Amino acid sequence: MSFTMSANSLPEEKYLIDQAISWLQTNLPETWKAEAASQTVGSLGQSRPPKVVDTLITITPPQQNGGVNLLVEAKSTFAPRDAERLFSGMAQQLRILSSNYPILVVTPWLSERAQEILTKEDINYLDLTGNVRIALNYPPVFITHRGASRNPTPSPRAPARLKGPKAGRLARLLIDVAPPYGVSQIAEITGLARGYISRLLTSLDDDALIERTRRGQVISVDISQLLRRWTQTYDVFKSNETSSFVAPQGPEEVLARLTSLPSSSPRVAVTGSFSAVRFAPVAAPSFLVLYCSEPSTLAKELRLLPADRGSNVALLRPFDEVVWERTTDESGVKYAAVAQTAADCLTGNGRMPAEGDALTTWMEDNQSQWRLPSISVLPGKARTAY
Repeated sequence: MSFTMSANSLPEEKYLIDQAISWLQTNLPETWKAEAASQTVGSLGQSRPPKVVDTLITITPPQQNGGVNLLVEAKSTFAPRDAERLFSGMAQQLRILSSNYPILVVTPWLSERAQEILTKEDINYLDLTGNVRIALNYPPVFITHRGASRNPTPSPRAPARLKGPKAGRLARLLIDVAPPYGVSQIAEITGLARGYISRLLTSLDDDALIERTRRGQVISVDISQLLRRWTQTYDVFKSNETSSFVAPQGPEEVLARLTSLPSSSPRVAVTGSFSAVRFAPVAAPSFLVLYCSEPSTLAKELRLLPADRGSNVALLRPFDEVVWERTTDESGVKYAAVAQTAADCLTGNGRMPAEGDALTTWMEDNQSQWRLPSISVLPGKARTAY
C-alpha cells in the first residue's frame, strides 16, 4: 500500500504544516533538520489503492542520510471525538499496513481531553499554541511542551458546559444508570428540558465522554472521565452551602449518633470519606461530611460546636435534590450514592481527592455492584430529581 499527499484544502493544510515544521526547527537541536517530504511512502502491496495523507514531515539527525518520516494529519479543528475517530479509522489502517511510520496530528489547538486520547493511543501531536508531544524510537526523540489550556479562537457559540445543578443532575443519571437511553427518557426521569439535555449530550459526545448513535441515543459513558469533567466545575464545599463544626467526641461518635435521631430530625446522608471507605479504603477517615436538609437544626441535635478552624464535621445544604437519589441505608445510617460520594471526595480537601481516585477505580471495576442496569428500573414521570 502506498501513501500519497492529499490535494484537498491545500492552503490551510500547508499553513498548518509549515507552522509545524517551523516549530520543530526552532525547538530541535540546531544540527537536526525538519522538512516536508515529497517522496511516496513505501508499499505493502501494489494491488491496494494509495492511502491519502496530508503530507510527510521528515526529522533527520546530524550526519545521517535519512531520518524518520511522520505521516501528518492536518486539521483546522480537532475535537476529542476526532481523536477517537482517527485511531479507529485512518490511524488504525496505517498502523496495520505500515507500522514503521509514526503519525503526527497538526491543528491550531488541542483540548486536554484530545491530548489525553492521542497520548493513550501513542499518536504524536503538535498544535499551534505549543501543546506538543512527539515520541519516536529511531532516531530517539521525545518532545513535550505545554501550550494554551483554552482555545484562543473559540467558536461563536460555545459548547454547553457541565456546570450547575441541572448539569449535576444529568451527570448523575449518566453515571448511575447504564445506557442505552435517549433524550426523551432522560427528560422524563430528570425533569430537565429536552433542548438543554440535547445540547449538553452533544457537547459530551464531542469530548468523547459519551457515545451516541446517529439518532442521538446514548450507548456508552466514560464513567471516570465524566466524573472528572463534572468536578472541574463542581466543588463539594463551594457548590453546596457548607457549615463547619467540631464534634468534641470525634466524628465517629457523631456517625454512631445518627442511628438514634428521632424521625422528626432533618434529612441526612453521609458522603465524603466516611462513605467512600466502605468501598475503597485509603486510610481511616477523620472528617465527617453530611448532607442535611436543615443544618442548624441537625447541628443542635448532634451537639456540634461551630468552628472556623480545626473542624471535623461539615454539614451541607444540597446543591440539588439529586443528592438524595440512590442513597443506601446501612445499620441505620443513610449514605449518599456512590457517584455523589466520588464527586464529593474528588473535590474535597486533605486525603479526600485520593479517596475519590480510589473510589473511581473501584467504580470502574465493580459496576454491577452500584450501577443500575437499565433506565427502565427507574419510575416514570418527571420529578425534581431522578
